[in-house]
Amino acid sequence: MVKFKTSLWGKLMLASIVIYCISLTLLETLVIMFHLDFVSKFILTQNGDGISESDLIYHAIFIASLVFQVILCLDALIQKNSIQLKALLAFNILSLVYAALQIQQHITLEEEGTSEATFSPDDITKFPTPEFTKQYYIKKMRPIEYIIAGLVLGYSVILGLFSYKLMSEFGWENYKIYSGDLQVRNALLSLTLLQALIKLDVFLILSYALQLIPSESIGYSDSIFETVSIFIGGFIILFMAWMVKILIPRTDGIDPYRFTRKLLFFTLSTTFVFISITIYYATICFKNMNRGVYVYTAYQSSVGPQDEGNRTSKRFSKISEVSEARKSIIILD
Repeated sequence: MVKFKTSLWGKLMLASIVIYCISLTLLETLVIMFHLDFVSKFILTQNGDGISESDLIYHAIFIASLVFQVILCLDALIQKNSIQLKALLAFNILSLVYAALQIQQHITLEEEGTSEATFSPDDITKFPTPEFTKQYYIKKMRPIEYIIAGLVLGYSVILGLFSYKLMSEFGWENYKIYSGDLQVRNALLSLTLLQALIKLDVFLILSYALQLIPSESIGYSDSIFETVSIFIGGFIILFMAWMVKILIPRTDGIDPYRFTRKLLFFTLSTTFVFISITIYYATICFKNMNRGVYVYTAYQSSVGPQDEGNRTSKRFSKISEVSEARKSIIILD
């Protein structure tokens, strides 16, 4: 188990985000249960089944995003990483947009997903008509969905306060201890940004890949090449091609993206932006390496018996200092 020290603000932030994650997961689980109960009253068409499956995947992605936020928070507190706190706040705001789009997706399921389905309730006395059944479950699910969106909005404000307090607490000390050299500090800042962006990119690309699961049911492209390319590469041109393909309505009357267009576009456009920024900072980091500016981390274990004979050396002095602070920066010219 990883042990680390943090301030009262850090403990409050970690406790609050764990409670937030558990609370929203329980609420999402309730919505999923009502969703499954609702669709069980119908024999869905292939298209309706695809919409239902997509909706369940969106719920799973939302729950995964909550767990991901806890991991980001814990890592930021352990590393005392101000940049990652900002990434966590940005990700939470994105989840607010996602919560709003989820409500729209459920409305689509209720209105379009069951429009051509065969009504087949297990208890005709309790659920006499399709319309009655829809209204019954709307009254069950909609308040919970609004509560979820409200909690995400409210916690964004709380998370912003915690992040502000902790960033003020961390300040730039985490960067100043490495080196007084401005060039090295900028290199560390770029590297830290790159690391945070890569974490967000991985989650976004995985979430998009999951959204392609119901491809056959809804009628998305079944090209393995396109799916794998997006999943492992995130090539910008391919992202743009997918966005154009999703945004332009079909003229042949068959529009597989009709019911999922908003969520797919949101995921793609967000991933596109983050990957573009990631490429920018990756380029900066490679330029720093080419100029001979490297960022290294040394730990206490670096000092061993083999260094006993070198205690008077300049290098051992440096390593001893590093062992006290746990970290150091070395510039290789």
